[in-house]
Amino acid sequence: MPLYTIATRKPLPEQMRFDIAQVITDVHCGLTGAPTEFVNVIFMTGYHMRRGAVLGLNGNVRMGGDRNADLYQRLQADMHRRVAEAAGLEQARVFVKLIGVEPHWVVEGGMILPPPGEEAGWLERKNAVHAEMGIASA
Repeated sequence: MPLYTIATRKPLPEQMRFDIAQVITDVHCGLTGAPTEFVNVIFMTGYHMRRGAVLGLNGNVRMGGDRNADLYQRLQADMHRRVAEAAGLEQARVFVKLIGVEPHWVVEGGMILPPPGEEAGWLERKNAVHAEMGIASA
């Protein structure tokens, strides 16, 4: 978590997909402090876009914890600007929607995610559990 889904009508070039995924990770982690390994980006093609958009970005982002409305507004604005730049598009051609999800709705590495701001302790617990099970952790 978070899960960002990019929808386009036609496939994007590989380098552009890489650049967009990197921008999404950088913006999300830079503003929220979430670990980079939490960020998931999926690209989907064959979608008709609405309102003249060429690229649609939906982001499912944990809410609560140390996050507030101002942070979500900055996240959406920065994501919109930086993804448009990475795609070489005007912002008017990029649609961005962030959807808040409860942390306990999400599982990573077999464990329910913590509220935002409590990732460090969660990662330690997850790594300890995985070590006991003989699973290598990133």
